[in-house]
Amino acid sequence: MVAVMESAAWMRAKVEAFFTSTGNAEDSDPLTAVVENCPDEAAWFIKLVMFYGAVFSVVVPVPCCVFLATFWTPCSHCNRPLHCWVLVHCVLQLLQAPVRFVFYARLRRTQQRGGSIRDCVRRVTHSAAWKTSKMVSVVTYGWFVLGMVWILNSKACGPCPGIYRLSLAVIFTAVARLLLGLGIFYRVFAPRLRAPATQPRGASQAVIDLVPTITYTSGAGETCSVCLSDYERHDTLRRLPCSHCFHRSCIDTWLRMNRLCPLCLRDIEKI
Repeated sequence: MVAVMESAAWMRAKVEAFFTSTGNAEDSDPLTAVVENCPDEAAWFIKLVMFYGAVFSVVVPVPCCVFLATFWTPCSHCNRPLHCWVLVHCVLQLLQAPVRFVFYARLRRTQQRGGSIRDCVRRVTHSAAWKTSKMVSVVTYGWFVLGMVWILNSKACGPCPGIYRLSLAVIFTAVARLLLGLGIFYRVFAPRLRAPATQPRGASQAVIDLVPTITYTSGAGETCSVCLSDYERHDTLRRLPCSHCFHRSCIDTWLRMNRLCPLCLRDIEKI
């Protein structure tokens, strides 16, 4: 019994580590920047999108799998392997469901306890689970496009006429999810979008001079987001308090007109 309890505790710790990051990695995920600027709106948006995304990821595969289990052999005689496409699509959706459920639950719990939404989002978006989910999403998009091509070029399948309608239903469901997400985004962020824009104020030269400079030594081919030119060895960069780096000349010109970081839009004087 003790060994079982220890194994369960070890497994629980591994799962917790998979869904959580405790490191201080740089906030590179776009969600972190959105939360930084609109924490309350972003929290509601993420919760809604994660909730309905997780529900869709679990509900849609159920009738698809029932259909495929019943008509797998007849569907294999069609001129396009739509049955394989539906199956892989369902598997990809199910793989992303746990991350979406966990993200929703943690954000909801953080709001109820009055915790830091930004820290909650950062821990999830820096986790191995989130990074894996993003890679699965890329594969899902590619697989989705392939499925559309197959559907557009498929012929009527006599042995399995329902596979074409099922594939179309899966396509329409995915499009409906996208439109629903856009609708939620507009609904949640509409007040911000309609608010009159305030004229950004620049930073004084004294403040700009306090921003530390570094010498670029890496050869990773990173790019300055202001001039869109790649960094070269021995270039002088400024590292803003938000940890984003730019060519010193580029960011100095920018900060004289606007003291917000070009990437995350955080005020360098308030970080």
